Amino acid sequence: MNISKTMSPLDYAKLILEKVSFSPKIFRKELRKALRVSSKRDFKQLMTWCKEQFRVKK
Repeated sequence: MNISKTMSPLDYAKLILEKVSFSPKIFRKELRKALRVSSKRDFKQLMTWCKEQFRVKK
């Protein structure tokens, strides 16, 4: 079963970003890639999700 075919592009991007969150360089690369192919609605949702999920805590 190909996981990328059973998930929405937005959910797939979230999955990838969670997996690469250990490396800022890879995270930025994957985020740019996801945003480049996103619809306007998905772009906004993904940015909101990233801000909530990966908020820097002081």
